[in-house]
Amino acid sequence: MYRDNQANFLSPSTVYRIKEKLIKYINLERDLRGYVAGKGWAHSIAHVADTFDELVKNPKLDTEFHPEILKTLWGKVLVSNSVYVHDEDERIINPILEMLERGLDIQKIEELVQYLPIELKSQKEQLENEEYWFLVFNIKTFLKSFYIKINSNSKLLSLQKSIEQCLPKIY
Repeated sequence: MYRDNQANFLSPSTVYRIKEKLIKYINLERDLRGYVAGKGWAHSIAHVADTFDELVKNPKLDTEFHPEILKTLWGKVLVSNSVYVHDEDERIINPILEMLERGLDIQKIEELVQYLPIELKSQKEQLENEEYWFLVFNIKTFLKSFYIKINSNSKLLSLQKSIEQCLPKIY
């Protein structure tokens, strides 16, 4: 995707197929580890988030697909079987910010942020203790990273406020 953004050699139908395959891949991926001792970087979530970032930058991808991509990425914030400790949260934020730059309605993200405490409360009843606290950690880390990343962007002030209101409700 990066090379196509530089040299424009993929067809629009190929870009669309890449989007479909990326969404399928990220939804099926179960190995969420970052750095694996003795083996190196697995980092599947960070790498696929980087690929989504390049995909969103591609002029052949219609912005009508942004809500689908946002929903897919958001789903990886809400993981409870692993703790993100290798900046996966920051890498997931990048394509979301890129979509905002390209016209995604900020309200869609604000609604997702505002719904997080409700989602967390629902998950608490379904998850084991350890999994619940993994989820809390992942959500809080994501929100804090998101807040810091948008802190100097006055166009995203309403999103900042949503995050400020949400964070105290995450426990």
